[in-house]
Amino acid sequence: MEEIRGTETLEREILDDARKRADRILRKAEDDAKSLQTQAEQKLKEALDALAEEYRQKQKRAEQETLSRLPLEKMRLDIEYRDAHLREETQRAVAALSPEELGQWCAARLSRQAELIKDASVTVLVRGLGSESIKKIKMLFSKGSPSEVVEDSSMKARGLVVKPADDSYHISITETELIDWLLDVKRGELATALLGNSK
Repeated sequence: MEEIRGTETLEREILDDARKRADRILRKAEDDAKSLQTQAEQKLKEALDALAEEYRQKQKRAEQETLSRLPLEKMRLDIEYRDAHLREETQRAVAALSPEELGQWCAARLSRQAELIKDASVTVLVRGLGSESIKKIKMLFSKGSPSEVVEDSSMKARGLVVKPADDSYHISITETELIDWLLDVKRGELATALLGNSK
């Protein structure tokens, strides 16, 4: 009987010991799981913080690049505006020239090419020029071969076009050339006169 009781006691002790070991294993497993969860949450938080910081840095760089370009963009837009305004005002001023004023300029420009035109037989097409300037233009050809000055309303701009009989050259002196010449050669003076001081 005592042996049976001793066996039961031994079994109970073994079972108690097994329960205690199982409890320790379960507690350790729970602790390990909590530790892993904490580590995973920490890593996730660090990854999210790193992404947020990277985004902030990119945003900051983009803002700095945008701000650094603004003065250049402003300057470019200002130059574009001034150039367009200068061209518009120059076109308006040239369009306001009287036929005689434009004709005098055309005759003066043509006289600079006297060597080219003096012996040529040409047709000079004119549009919108004054009668006195047309006389000056005719005089440039009076010593050369037969030439004629013809009013041509189909020309796109006021001025003159010289067409030699042999097609050896072509001279065009019109409002368009005057505008281009003014903007090329006299831009600074025009800008000051039409737009004021640019500072």
